[in-house]
Amino acid sequence: MKEENLNREWLDVIDVYSQYFHAECTYIGSLRRAALVKLSVMKDIEGILAYQVSASFFPFENEEDFLVANDVYVSGIVSDGQKRRTKKNEEKLLEGFREEINSLLPQLSEDAVIFWDRPLRDARFG
Repeated sequence: MKEENLNREWLDVIDVYSQYFHAECTYIGSLRRAALVKLSVMKDIEGILAYQVSASFFPFENEEDFLVANDVYVSGIVSDGQKRRTKKNEEKLLEGFREEINSLLPQLSEDAVIFWDRPLRDARFG
């Protein structure tokens, strides 16, 4: 992860991939039961691109309850310095996506887990 770029000023953000999954995370005594995970591409004022993985945990009671709170959130830069998007690069980043997200989860809680085999919605690609 390239954490030094998280504080950079990004002008444009596009979600390359996003999907909701069943998950568990206890954060400040509150159980979160679902997560929204993303691979996003960000562009700065100089045209430099960076790819970020992120996971946001939220309460989930039923199929209609998708209130996504941003208070239980982790992210990390996995690639930067490119001048243009390529499908090949994005496919490569998606191959290691789950491992990158899993490596961030201990920052939230020791019990944080995403059940990758239990999606709540189909994946979205952009």
